[in-house]
Amino acid sequence: MRNFKLTLEYDGTDFSGWQTQFKGLRTIQNHLEEKLEMIFKKKIHCQASGRTDGGVHAIGQVAHFKVETEMPASLILKALNSFLDKDLSVTGLEEVPLHFHAQKDVINKTYRYSILNRPYPSALLRNRAYFYPYKLKLSRMRQAANDLKGTHDFKPFQSAGKRSRIKNTIRTIINLTIVKQGDLIYITITSNGFLYKMVRNIVGALIAIGCGRMAGDSIPLLLKSAERKLAPRTVPSHGLCLISVDY
Repeated sequence: MRNFKLTLEYDGTDFSGWQTQFKGLRTIQNHLEEKLEMIFKKKIHCQASGRTDGGVHAIGQVAHFKVETEMPASLILKALNSFLDKDLSVTGLEEVPLHFHAQKDVINKTYRYSILNRPYPSALLRNRAYFYPYKLKLSRMRQAANDLKGTHDFKPFQSAGKRSRIKNTIRTIINLTIVKQGDLIYITITSNGFLYKMVRNIVGALIAIGCGRMAGDSIPLLLKSAERKLAPRTVPSHGLCLISVDY
């Protein structure tokens, strides 16, 4: 038995997220496992570092699978990429110790949310960045970002749903930066863990502060309240990308 670590890049536009759900639904896990079965002639289970929702992209998702084979890792990589659809690529494949677990061994993850901030939309970026045509004051957003750094109870930024039944909602945001390049604003967040839709809810709050719909000092009060209903709406999934996973 051997254990292989995969680094994955995907355009999430036409995927219904990572996790296998019901038959006929196209997910990244389904598609990847189907192609692995073609290579090894047996059912293969892939475990990712965590789920991503439909529409969310990745350039550094990590997964692992175990299989009995003598095939070299380089040949598995080549075979997989020859079978996969064009919106999913394996950018790295290496053999790792049997105890490695793509989800349980995670130390930190980094996500980036892209906002197209100009009066007119982009045909090329329509599935890569959230189009927001109104003025945003970055100084207010950056101050609010500082209030989010550190260890807090992020329950106000956890969306409802089956994946939100986590009792411990305390997480640590290690870094949160807001950078503007031309018409694009990039919000990059590194944390030791993320709640369901946490990044998208944080971005929604930062936008609300940046445009003046929320006061600049709202974040500490929101965190203290532990009430999701007091936070702004969730921003769309297509602006979100999983950048990297640290082990």
